[in-house]
Amino acid sequence: MPTLQQSQPEKKAAPAEIFMSSNEAVLCSEKQREMISVGSAYVTFILCGVVVLRKFSEGDFSAVLTFGSGVQCLGFFLLLMKIQRRRSVAGISSKCMEVYALVFMFRLSSTLVKNGYLPVDRSGDWVYQTADIASLMLVLQILFKIHKAHKLTYQKEEDNLNIYRAIPGCILLALFLHGNLNNSPVFDILWTIGMNLDTLALVPQLWMLTKIGGEVEGQTSNFCASLAISRLCAFAFWFYGFAELQPRDGGANVSGWLIIGCHSLQVLLSADFMYYYLVARFSGKKMTLPGVDI
Repeated sequence: MPTLQQSQPEKKAAPAEIFMSSNEAVLCSEKQREMISVGSAYVTFILCGVVVLRKFSEGDFSAVLTFGSGVQCLGFFLLLMKIQRRRSVAGISSKCMEVYALVFMFRLSSTLVKNGYLPVDRSGDWVYQTADIASLMLVLQILFKIHKAHKLTYQKEEDNLNIYRAIPGCILLALFLHGNLNNSPVFDILWTIGMNLDTLALVPQLWMLTKIGGEVEGQTSNFCASLAISRLCAFAFWFYGFAELQPRDGGANVSGWLIIGCHSLQVLLSADFMYYYLVARFSGKKMTLPGVDI
């Protein structure tokens, strides 16, 4: 006769298994909320871009500069979102943010008063400046998070590039080499100082990433990618408008070459970083800087 199989008592899940399962569910939920927030930010940016394109650009090429300023603002916003959700500023360079604060202050001191370095379409009337003002406000909030709200997570030891030594050089260079689109030496110099600082602003962030091992969380890489796209837009704008910088007396276009040179350095500085960012995004892994073993 076939023997009856005794029913075995059901095994209860161990407390450790329950804890791990619950943690995985929380992490999954957090990741989903973060993806929704990031997606909402991109959708909002696209809608704003469509409005600006239809209402303020008239299809002029100069709107690319306004677009670049908006992308830059989006990058700072995504970075702030990361900080607020994860309650951590790990991997973020305070010195990078401090230099960017100076960049916007010097640039706005020119663009809010004069229109020589603004897009020629209606987006240069207030949209471009608004994006820069918003970026400045976001940078100041990030600095507050770094030094006050989440200062215990700030990796100060790795953020040790002395970028401040370059600031006097940026100012001195602008005093002797600057454009004349504002027809005012003071405002031309102020704008040029902002441009020179902008060329160096990302260096402390890249330096810090190499110090911490080269591994970059998604939102930090989104921020750096946004800045790379912004720099590419600015380069395209000034390359297109290079002839406008030609001196009226027919002399050498020194200021034009300076602007093209600075924006070329900005693009080149972020190009290699952007490559590894895209590799990481398509492979679904965290970004790792070249030449860094993890």
